[in-house]
Amino acid sequence: MQVDKYLFRKRETPTLIDSDTASDDTSAITLASALTDLKAITVVAGNVKFENEIKNAIFTKEYLSLNVPIYAGSRRPLLGIWRTVEEVHGTHGMGNIKQIEVKGNVENEFASDAIISLARKYQGELEVFAVSPLTNLALAFLKEPTLPSLIKKIWIMGGAFSRGNASPLAEFNFWTDPESAQIVLNAGFDITIVPWEVTEESAIVYDDEWEEIKSLGTRKSYLFIKANEIMREFSKSKEGLDGSVHPDSLTVSISYDNSIAVKTSKFYVNVETCGMSRGGMLVDWYNMTGNKPNAEIVLKADREKFIKLLISVLSA
Repeated sequence: MQVDKYLFRKRETPTLIDSDTASDDTSAITLASALTDLKAITVVAGNVKFENEIKNAIFTKEYLSLNVPIYAGSRRPLLGIWRTVEEVHGTHGMGNIKQIEVKGNVENEFASDAIISLARKYQGELEVFAVSPLTNLALAFLKEPTLPSLIKKIWIMGGAFSRGNASPLAEFNFWTDPESAQIVLNAGFDITIVPWEVTEESAIVYDDEWEEIKSLGTRKSYLFIKANEIMREFSKSKEGLDGSVHPDSLTVSISYDNSIAVKTSKFYVNVETCGMSRGGMLVDWYNMTGNKPNAEIVLKADREKFIKLLISVLSA
């Protein structure tokens, strides 16, 4: 199926992507750098071993010839037992890209401090793509309580309504560090959440679209295919899906074109931190708590618009 091109122009909004860099995080960095004025990449514990995440972030920066600093952050979540998921992303986290060779290094500044510094520099203009566990952001807020007034928007890929991919209830990012998710959600930021079920439905790349991306023959399309091949096979064989799912990329795309989020609503949202339901997203659907909404949730997204934007960026 030939997908029509999406006419896009780079927004001048200063952004930061907080990433546990593997597979689709790489694709999200590709989109963020093409669609916005990306100022920094911060790295946090999550998908794969931390040293591999760092190397993957540097590799992506160098492969795409990006002039952005990379800051290493928390090497583990605040509390609890957690695990990396190399079975989803490949041994190093970059799918079938075997040689992850890099020349550069990360900055000396700790990621949470860099978030604070950039928020102060751009004074209410900075938008953050939080497509990973929220440890770096939680630590930044705990150090600088005025941070919600300094950051314009946080776009969170995280949480599940009921169909978890890390436990029967919890999505991986919230499950990895629910304490940090709870801190960030209740800090007073302007937040939009893109939950797992919405991405399963609207961030899926089917086989014909996958082949179209492969045929583009650009550096970006090659990176997308090779980095996501193992994740695609996992999605198809283990999760029973008909293609590869790209939740981080959908989140960045919605920030760029809000019309991709065709249905949203504001709720009070919290996160469970105990027992078998640890990491579960608690949505106060009927205002039972009486608390004011603290996040807007994307309930439905336009898959066709997302695919058009993705292919247009990868073809450039």
